[in-house]
Amino acid sequence: MALASELLLSSVARQRCVSKLKEVPVFVKDWINFKSEAAVLVPLCVQNNEVCLLYTLRSSNLTNHSGQVSFPGGKMDKSETVFETALRETEEEIGVPRESVDIWGKMNKIQGRNRDIIITPVVGLIQNYSFSKLQRNADEVEEIFTVPMSTFCDVNNHASFEYENLMTPVFLGAQHKIWGITGIITHFFLQCFLPSDVYKVDFTRKKYLMDELMPSKL
Repeated sequence: MALASELLLSSVARQRCVSKLKEVPVFVKDWINFKSEAAVLVPLCVQNNEVCLLYTLRSSNLTNHSGQVSFPGGKMDKSETVFETALRETEEEIGVPRESVDIWGKMNKIQGRNRDIIITPVVGLIQNYSFSKLQRNADEVEEIFTVPMSTFCDVNNHASFEYENLMTPVFLGAQHKIWGITGIITHFFLQCFLPSDVYKVDFTRKKYLMDELMPSKL
């Protein structure tokens, strides 16, 4: 019952989430060397009566981060806001019209793994979601998949990856492992979105090494 869509997407739950989004810490170690900014959409949707997050598997043909799990998004144009970038990139990558996304707010900035890009996650709900209506851009996206909240809340699906002496979350239980910057953004968002008595984590259950994650193109 705690994960019912009518509760998680209620006006009260939304207000609580939006308030907590502002408290997410800035996750930037090096402000000096970044060369560009980007925005991603953290897309909520309802599938089979369950609230889910939507992810993409980047095309193996891409030069950067090929074969990795990510949220829809990309680099900002000079005249754009982070909201405009997230919506434009989502429409270009998976065919969701920008007017179909109800924007909730944004999280604080997070630094990309190669440190030359700063990313702002934007949270939004895809209204009247239907997988059959998505239009995958085959040049950029290999696969689109969703993960229900129940999967994230199952501690058996929690693991970790150590990067630069920092333990970062790995989420199992979906078609692909979710880790890296996408895993960090996911965890920060879930802390804001889900009640604390529902989303209890134990990322120490299993530890992954880089070579255990990379062969699966994540």
